[in-house]
Order: sequence, then C-alpha cells, then structure tokens
Amino acid sequence: KMKKISMPRSAETIINKLYENGFEAYIVGGCVRDSLLGRKPDDFDITTNALPEDVKLIFTKTVDTGIAHGTVTVIENEDVYEVTTYRIDGEYRDNRHPISVAYTGKLEDDLARRDFTVNALAYNDKVGLVDAFSGTQDLKSRIIRCVGDPQKRFAEDALRVLRGVRFSSVLGFEIEEKTSDAIRIFAPNLKDISAERIFTEWKKLLSGNSAYDVIKNYKEVINVFLPTLDFFNLPKREAFEPLAWDERQILLFALSSGVEGFASSAKKLKMDSKTRDTGISVLNNLTLSEKASDIDLRIYLIGKDDEIARKCAKISFAMGIIEKSTYERINEMLDNDVLRHVNQLAVKGNDITDLGIKGKEVGEALNEILRLAVTGEIENSKNSIIAYLKEKRNSK
Repeated sequence: KMKKISMPRSAETIINKLYENGFEAYIVGGCVRDSLLGRKPDDFDITTNALPEDVKLIFTKTVDTGIAHGTVTVIENEDVYEVTTYRIDGEYRDNRHPISVAYTGKLEDDLARRDFTVNALAYNDKVGLVDAFSGTQDLKSRIIRCVGDPQKRFAEDALRVLRGVRFSSVLGFEIEEKTSDAIRIFAPNLKDISAERIFTEWKKLLSGNSAYDVIKNYKEVINVFLPTLDFFNLPKREAFEPLAWDERQILLFALSSGVEGFASSAKKLKMDSKTRDTGISVLNNLTLSEKASDIDLRIYLIGKDDEIARKCAKISFAMGIIEKSTYERINEMLDNDVLRHVNQLAVKGNDITDLGIKGKEVGEALNEILRLAVTGEIENSKNSIIAYLKEKRNSK
C-alpha cells in the first residue's frame, strides 16, 4: 500500500502544474527521507523532466539560481522551491563540481547521481514512492550507504565525505563498511571544500544526537579541517551529550588546544562573529575553583553577561572543574540577577561627576564600587556609596 507523504500546498501546486503541461515531477531527496522517518523536512526540492526553459514558461515567478545545472527557483504563493531538471553529471572538477551536465528524461538516471541511497528517493501523489536503490530498506536498517561505488561518489564531490558523517550523527545511522572505508580514504580532499560549507556541515554534525560516536570514530576526518583538535582527550559521553552544538565545540577545544587553537580554527572555518567571540570569551573564563565560595562566585560573575556566564559554568561542570552544586549556585545567582554590572549600582555616572570626579576616573570609581558592593564591603545604596566616595576624596 502506497504511503502518502504530506507536502506543502505550494509544492503540490507546482507538481500538478508540471503534470498539466505534459511533464512529470516529484519531491526528491532529503524531504522524502525525513518524511518517511517522521521528521519535519527543512525544505522541499522538486525534480522534473521539464527543461529549465519549460519551467520558466509554465510559472510566472522564477529566478535563474542554478540554471547552468538545470535549477530554476519557482515562487508559488510567496513560497520558494528549487525545481531541477533530471540530469546526468559529467566529469567533476575541483573535488566538488561537475564540469558539465546532460539532461535526461529518466528519473532513475537522476537518482543514480545522488550521494546516498536514503537521499535517492522521489515521491508524488500520482505515482507514489520511487526507490531505485533500496533507500527505504537502508532507512529501516538505519544505514548510510552510497549510491553505486562509494569511491566514485566521494572522488566526485569531497563534501559528501562530511555529509556522510553528518547524516550518521543527525540520524543516528551506522555507515556501511565500504562507504565508511571510502570516507576515510577521501577525507583529505575536504581541503578543497570552501570553509563556509565545511562549517555548515560541522555545526549540523555537532547538533546530532549521535555526534559523540561520530566524532570518536571519525577523528581523522574531522582533523582534516580542525587539525588543532586533540581527540585523544575526549570528554566523557555524559558530559558531552547535554550540551548545545556550540558548547560541544568549545568543550572539545577546552580539552585540547584551548583558546589559541579555537581562535585559529574560527578564522580558518570563517565562523560567524557570534560563534567566534562567544567561544573565545568562554575559553578565556574557565577559571572557576572547585571549592569556590559564594563570594568567589559573585566576584567571578562581575562584568559577565548571562549567556557567557552560563556557558562557562556549563562547560566547567562538564570538564569536572566544578561540582554540580557550584554549577547550580551560579545559575541560581544569575536567575536572581545577582549584582555584577555597574548599571545595577544605586548610583549613576552623573552622581559621581557631581562629586567632582571627572574623565576616566568616573569609570574607575564605578568599577571599584561594584567590587566593594559585590563583596559586601559597602551597601549598594546611594547614600552609602556617596558617603564612601566623599570620605575617600577627603582622605587624599
């Protein structure tokens, strides 16, 4: 019995319009795979035997996003879909892109050029599921397997090496033996892949529920693009798995090459500024003491924003630097908005200048007061702070 796959109304409309004009069309690839697994697809790609010029005649709103490789972006009811003509790839260059493509009228020819069997699936409501390479069986067996010869697939496009281990991490699938062997053989070719594409796949890999096992089993693959990571000092699984993807990355560097290795890798992979800056800040602030007192923790939190402080605590706990009770106390302090910023003081800059304190001395005075108030040496009230500053000035 045919399993019906739900698709967005706009995708269904595009497929129906192509059929009405004498062509065939299917949703294809990851959206079919994820639908069969009960996962929500990120997007829906469409494949068709209509040529790009036919697609542009049928639909009023199109963009030539990948016309050289047969892809036209179709805009239907404000939704955007890539519609690609069935094709056969020619020889590949630069370990990434085919030099040429040839259009074909057969869906099976198009599926044969794809990377893994679980991605070589197509579907529409008229025909049902098209599975020319036993992808559904590999879904049931939870296996990542190349379409055809693994060495040929990875020789064509080195990014497939990283996609293979990423799918293993995200889906929790084992990688079939010949595919796994070919991944290790062709991993060095990842050096030819753009930093942006590598980082995108690496983030997805780190986000997977099986990331720990993949990182442990495919160290040599990851070391191609992150050579500063030392995988002989992996964290414990129970420490790694509760973390978000960026925290997992920081933890790996904290246990190996530290902030210098991370900064170098962030530059190499062209990480976005937030990921880079957060990682550097956290790695620079993993200085908590195992037996820190409440005063120690309050001093530690001075000047830190919530996100950095919580990540520092989380990773310090994962590394075994602090105990669970200390980790919980830090979060409780943050939840209660413990005094840690000058803008939480009972005085403002103009209160300081009214006392005749000028220039950079205003900031110095505020920082001094903050530390004294945090340690309880003075009360965080306007009267107490002003009295302290007056007494200090008079004593000079």
